[in-house]
Amino acid sequence: MKRRCNWSLQEQSAFFLQLGKLLSKGYSLAQAIEFLQIQQPPAKQRDLDDCVHALRAGVPIHEAFSRMQFHSHLLAYVFFAEQHGQLAHGFIEAGEIGQMRATYIEQVKRMLRYPLFLFSFCIMMFFMFQQVLAPQFSHLLSSFHARSSFSTFLFTVTIWLPRILSVAFIMFAFLGLFYLLFVRSWPIHKQIDLFMKLPLVRSWIVSFHTQVFSLQLSHLLKGGLSIYEALQIFEHQSHLPLLKEEAKIMKQQLCAGEKLDEMIQQRKYYEKELSFVIRHGQSNGELVQELFHYSQFSLQKLENRLRKIVYITQPLLLSCIGIFVVLMYIAMLWPIFQLLNHI
Repeated sequence: MKRRCNWSLQEQSAFFLQLGKLLSKGYSLAQAIEFLQIQQPPAKQRDLDDCVHALRAGVPIHEAFSRMQFHSHLLAYVFFAEQHGQLAHGFIEAGEIGQMRATYIEQVKRMLRYPLFLFSFCIMMFFMFQQVLAPQFSHLLSSFHARSSFSTFLFTVTIWLPRILSVAFIMFAFLGLFYLLFVRSWPIHKQIDLFMKLPLVRSWIVSFHTQVFSLQLSHLLKGGLSIYEALQIFEHQSHLPLLKEEAKIMKQQLCAGEKLDEMIQQRKYYEKELSFVIRHGQSNGELVQELFHYSQFSLQKLENRLRKIVYITQPLLLSCIGIFVVLMYIAMLWPIFQLLNHI
């Protein structure tokens, strides 16, 4: 049975950030965890006890936190930090990335809460109007011979709009079920290729994998590894399945004599600029620095994209709800005006 995670993404990120700062001040890993353990509630203290015992038994750091069901994206940073030896920096990077992600997720949830409540209320009102008021208004208008093309249009809208929304909801539920039952069992490349067909999701996949690949490759090369050895480490990690499979393919191409920048240029999972950055860095001997700076640029680009989504989501939803409410009021009031004109 899979263990339940007691830590939210925000809590995981804050813990990694504090852990990284303590390590940078000279604490050992066990000492830092035990120091932070004092401040945690009982359930989390038990998790950290198990983590310390696992570490003392020789379990790799990323695996010890994986047993606590920490987020795979954060664990990927820890895994690579173990490989290039900058563990404190790796924990800090993981914490900062996690906090950014958790912040935007919370903002989106907060922004969606009120619009979704309004939307649910409007749908309920439309169903009530369709089931109770619309038949009575239709009968009265027919008896007064007051039915017009506009009133016919309104009644058609009130009848079909809830049905369309219900069908849309059922379709989304079906797609979610299809993903859980079938898509998740597909090979990772097949899953990603499916998501790459969705424009917004595609840009997120490309930006995220470009940022992680360039940052971790920079750290590994800085630690004295060759590109081939760095790709071997990418292949041995399990927290980012796409990068694992990509590393396997790129290793084979590297052995066949292809250059790294040419391989990246052929792959659709990375920003086009990354191949130029690699080529330029290799030509002037500054590949490590240029990859690192490009990863920071990619992270900023990713953050700007998330911020834009957050800023657009609420006004768009509120605009749709506004149109929905106006349409509902017109549908309810227009028959009354029609009846008054014919009395």
